[in-house]
Amino acid sequence: MLGEIEANPEIPVETLRRYAQEKFQLRVKKRLLYKVRSMAKEKLHGGWAEAYELLPRYAEMIKKTNPRSHALITWGASSRDVNPKFRACFFSFAAQVRGFLRGCRPIIGIDGAHLSGFYKGILLSAVGIDGNNKFFVLAYGIVDTESCDSWTYFMRCLMQMFEQEGCNRDEVRETFPRATRRVCCQHLYMNCKNNGFSGSAFHKLFWIAANAYNEYVFGKAMVKINEYNVNATAYLNSCIEQWSRHKFDSTVCCDHNTTNFVESFNACIKPFRDMPVFSLLEAIRSWCMQRVGATFDKAVDMEDGQLTAYALKELEERTAESRLCYATTCGGGEFEIRDGHVNFPIRLATRSCACGKWKICGIPCKHALRVIYDQRMNPHDFISPWFKAAAYKLTYAEHIHPMADPSQWPDFGLPSIQPPTIKRPSGRPAK
Repeated sequence: MLGEIEANPEIPVETLRRYAQEKFQLRVKKRLLYKVRSMAKEKLHGGWAEAYELLPRYAEMIKKTNPRSHALITWGASSRDVNPKFRACFFSFAAQVRGFLRGCRPIIGIDGAHLSGFYKGILLSAVGIDGNNKFFVLAYGIVDTESCDSWTYFMRCLMQMFEQEGCNRDEVRETFPRATRRVCCQHLYMNCKNNGFSGSAFHKLFWIAANAYNEYVFGKAMVKINEYNVNATAYLNSCIEQWSRHKFDSTVCCDHNTTNFVESFNACIKPFRDMPVFSLLEAIRSWCMQRVGATFDKAVDMEDGQLTAYALKELEERTAESRLCYATTCGGGEFEIRDGHVNFPIRLATRSCACGKWKICGIPCKHALRVIYDQRMNPHDFISPWFKAAAYKLTYAEHIHPMADPSQWPDFGLPSIQPPTIKRPSGRPAK
């Protein structure tokens, strides 16, 4: 049955039982088939404990096949242990870190996902966004639990990785103390809900405030939230991270106020999260290699000045919306746009509109496009360079190089590490 289990590792035991009865005319107990499926998985992906022995050599092979990549395995040993035990690991390929620094917008989303294998653990990830508004994997690693110490370990590895590539911005020093921090609005809303601030009225007002591109809309929403519940306003004002779009740094050209792009990466690797640690890391490496490689071939064919598919789609949608706006020339490069019953001042020199959307997104809003078309200008000239072919090509200028099978790896003289110490939770395992 190895072929059937390899094709579908989560094949139901009842399906295996029926398969055995139809093909071999045998009635097999379900208890035995559970063991068969477990043995097959171990044969396909290796043993749970043996997988940790390969990690030191795995890190060395990554650095050998992909020069200037960052592969770190951390282990430690107590006085009772003969061999050291695994503690944490961190991986980032040269193509990933260089592509992020050269062509991605300067924003990093971080998140953790629980592993469901025998030894559990948390998979931490750092993800960026490319010019096509697709997530771009920057780094990932495994730690025993999601805590301040484990996140500090992960962020310090990120910091050292950036410094090695010559990035010496103030935000990078001492694990990013001066970097602007955003909080996921979906998580913030769930925190509000847990504190008793819920209902359809609050839900609507919260997302109006979160998605507000200018202070006026944000202020009106907060006034209504204050009328709904004073404590809700106090709780939102106590949030030290940025959560409303009008507060975002305009140089980043990114209006994401949720971590959905990081959650997308977690969803893509979900089928791998119950594998042994080596198979898990190899599956992620292979997935990243295929994704970067496919985009690498597409980016090469792009012409200079060409917009990414995302920017082109946004431009077309906003162009259609701009037809209902009316522009009045004020002189000196200033214009007044009437959209319904509201006027929006625009200044082309500073690329600013009173609605705030242009400055935060990096793509002209419908009001700005009305002026640009009336002045017979090319809207491509007013789109941020992050969404053009030059930056996109730099993001995917390199690819992840392939790597040989473990049977062909040399012996680097590294210690054989043991799996981490685990504490089994009470109750019957869900899996």
